[in-house]
Amino acid sequence: MSPEPKGERSTLVFIHGGGAGPWMWGHQVDCFSPDFTVLTPVLPGHDTHARSVFSTHLEAAEDVARQVGRAEQPRPVTVIGFSLGGQTAVQLAASYPNLVDRLVVVSSLLQPWRGAGALGLVAAGAAPLSRNRRFAKAQAAELSVPPALFEDYYALSRSISARTVRNLIRANFSFTVPATVRASSRPVLLMAGDREDARLLRDMESVHTEFPNSTLHIHHGARHGLPLARPAQFNDSLHRWLTATAE
Repeated sequence: MSPEPKGERSTLVFIHGGGAGPWMWGHQVDCFSPDFTVLTPVLPGHDTHARSVFSTHLEAAEDVARQVGRAEQPRPVTVIGFSLGGQTAVQLAASYPNLVDRLVVVSSLLQPWRGAGALGLVAAGAAPLSRNRRFAKAQAAELSVPPALFEDYYALSRSISARTVRNLIRANFSFTVPATVRASSRPVLLMAGDREDARLLRDMESVHTEFPNSTLHIHHGARHGLPLARPAQFNDSLHRWLTATAE
């Protein structure tokens, strides 16, 4: 696989979803590392070894920019984000337009829902359930977390604070794509499964019509958790798009 034929390795930045961690990108790291520099930053509030809280997409984007070494990057990067991570990737492109030259958004809500604050409070109230192993297994299944990664998922579920859960749910359901990103000519790939929430699919289809240079891939039979549930299919779509948009 050689999507970047000009010799200089490009950088791919994979941003995990809410309630997940860099471990969700294992298949992508294995697939793309031979030809790219691959970075997998940790969102605030998702580090099992450090105390932090997810606050807003803006602060999360600033934290990701720091982790990927914004000042040291020799050339712009391609950012791939899943769900909450896709929203953070969009915010990263808005906050640091010279850092992000290609953008991939996977299974993300891209328009605000009513009652985002109330949803956050309900989720925070239910946060203790995530420490229950049976409940965590049910949640992991919804995200298509494979059995081999369940212990990583469960360790993270037990460590995430109720405050982080409240904030990330509120942020997730109130997110809107900044106007500067909508108007940008950078290549954008939107991906989702056709069995995802109908509102999410409508959001992504709507944004696709507004972005000047976007591609939309809807994967038949896939639910939320496409990179985990169908890594080969996901990687093939990403690889083809990277090749098509290579400078």
